[in-house]
Amino acid sequence: MDKIVSPSSLSGTLAVIPSKSASHRAVILAAMARGEMEIEPLQLSEDVSATLSCCRQLGLCSGATLIDAEEPGFVRARISGSLSRPVSRAMRTLDAGESGSTLRLLLPLALDGRGPVRFLGRGRLMQRPLTVYEELFTDQGISWAQRGNELTVNGRLSGGIYSVAGDISSQFISGLLLALPRLDTDSTIQLTTPLESAPYVEMTRSIQALFGIHSAWSRDGSALHIKGNQTVRSPGSLRIEGDWSHAAFYLVAGLISQNGPVSLTCLDNQSVQADRQIVDILRDMGGEIQLDNGLVTAFPSYLHPIEVNVSQCPDLVPILAVAMAAAHGESRITGAERLRYKESDRLSAMANALNACGSICQETPDGLIIRGGFPLREASIDGCHDHRVVMAMAVASALSRGNFILSDSDSVSKSAPSFWHEFELLGGKAS
Repeated sequence: MDKIVSPSSLSGTLAVIPSKSASHRAVILAAMARGEMEIEPLQLSEDVSATLSCCRQLGLCSGATLIDAEEPGFVRARISGSLSRPVSRAMRTLDAGESGSTLRLLLPLALDGRGPVRFLGRGRLMQRPLTVYEELFTDQGISWAQRGNELTVNGRLSGGIYSVAGDISSQFISGLLLALPRLDTDSTIQLTTPLESAPYVEMTRSIQALFGIHSAWSRDGSALHIKGNQTVRSPGSLRIEGDWSHAAFYLVAGLISQNGPVSLTCLDNQSVQADRQIVDILRDMGGEIQLDNGLVTAFPSYLHPIEVNVSQCPDLVPILAVAMAAAHGESRITGAERLRYKESDRLSAMANALNACGSICQETPDGLIIRGGFPLREASIDGCHDHRVVMAMAVASALSRGNFILSDSDSVSKSAPSFWHEFELLGGKAS
């Protein structure tokens, strides 16, 4: 669906949606824990909904009840964990939608010896790299059959040493971290290259610790040791902090809008979320951002060019590219080669989108070079069915002298179904 996004200047205060990454992990661990617990707040994006559904279909939990949360637009999930082993070994079918987190976090847990599990995917999901798991699991005699948008696995995961490259998606390591503590024997995840996106692994470990599950780094930081026979214990309730990945869109909006400022609540300034780095990056560009007792405020600012390696925070690239289009001079993004395997090839998608509206953006093998500091123009922009590209270009309308006709506007439902409401609440114009 197309939207016409008119030039506008955002300002006001917004409660940031709960962290999608934390929500995935909390839902899975709650499903694995014995007894009942509540998670609040959750936003039922397509990705988080896929994880809830897949946990039920996999047999991790016996049920989940959704209740309106205190915060409008969010829900409270009451999850009844279950580790019962069904007599039937019939095929279990899990629809992961387009959620890479759902697929990669749940794949190791599907290898429970309870029969075959078929994962269904949509969009580019099954084109995204899975070779790491395929090689690890087939070496253990686990069956792996991938055809089109379906992947079927069958077998039982064993403890031991798992050698994994650290410069791939951290979701593979997090998926193993979720599954290995349940096994009868101890395990080690041995990194063969330095770890990228390390904050996401630490998020997994910190949420696991709330459920009584622990792992330990080796002294040199090259291996994670995981004891077997650990029991997932419900903490009773858990609050999900605000999403810094989503907050980044509005922080940039506050900096590049003439009216401003934009203030955000529900964020943890000490968060382990990787995209918390957006504050430091934007400040290095000259952005005025104040953190005050849980309130984060971005004021209209004159931005300078910068070079940023985003290997630890690749999800920031679309909106960071918009900030660079506003900065006066040439900026560069490096360390982002993994973005070519997201919902779209995000490097190509953002280069095409910015160039379409008059910016100067050049792709490199692992990033972008952006020359910014001048107004954008009216354009038709391909959202590439990618939620982060669409949201970034909606914010970029603040730099334009004409309307954007933005395709695939409904793709924001993947992570932030309330985005267009938020955008208009802050003064954005979209129809």
